[in-house]
Amino acid sequence: MKTNLLQISFAILIFALQPKSQASLWTDGGGDQLWSTGANWSPGVPINSSNVQIGTQPTGDQIGVDTGTTTVASFVFNNTLTAATDITTLSSTDTLQINGAITNSSSFTNSFSLQVIAGATAVWTGPLAFTNIVNIGVFQITLANAITFSGPSLNFDITNATIHGRFLGAGTATVTGATINIGGAYTGVANDTFDLTSGNFSGATLGTLPTLGGGLTWNSSNFLTNGTLTVVPEPSTWALLAGSLTTVMIFRFRRRRSQI
Repeated sequence: MKTNLLQISFAILIFALQPKSQASLWTDGGGDQLWSTGANWSPGVPINSSNVQIGTQPTGDQIGVDTGTTTVASFVFNNTLTAATDITTLSSTDTLQINGAITNSSSFTNSFSLQVIAGATAVWTGPLAFTNIVNIGVFQITLANAITFSGPSLNFDITNATIHGRFLGAGTATVTGATINIGGAYTGVANDTFDLTSGNFSGATLGTLPTLGGGLTWNSSNFLTNGTLTVVPEPSTWALLAGSLTTVMIFRFRRRRSQI
């Protein structure tokens, strides 16, 4: 009985120590458009576990993230907004990592003009526009609506055939002028195929790809039209294999004739 009580007490203690998510509502009380101003938020400036809600139309229709590398649990544009709102930055070093859903409940196309980092697999509900670098990493982002990407780069990572970044869902990712870079620790397995979107990446440019070993190369001929990448042997490897097979066949043929 004592053991059970100790276990229950320990479980309660662990639960109590876990960080609790909280709502951080933009009230525009400071009137200066700055993320770091406590008077702009209720109950205060968002922290890592905050579910951010933009409830009151910001002064100048912008909110400037001025807190360096900033992480939040989720991000919502409420249906109380009266105009399109941009989440921007005062410095190129300011970034916003969102570890959960991004939801636009308003009728406006709201935007992020600072660098956005996906911190987890989540649903992004538009209309939304991203005009700066977006890092998807190895996460699977479900696009519920049409979302546009027009920043300098859109970045995915590949770890292996099952762990890699991609877009899912019925929403369309419209990529205009951005370079799509593929990074990660992947080194190649022949015939692996990666489907990075349920739509396409037309309008974008394919940039960097992971370096493959073992005589492998990327087939990216369909990447912009349907988002797929395939790992194949290099042409020289195919030629070597074909040559080796031909040599074996000739040897067997001659040996068979000599036995007749």
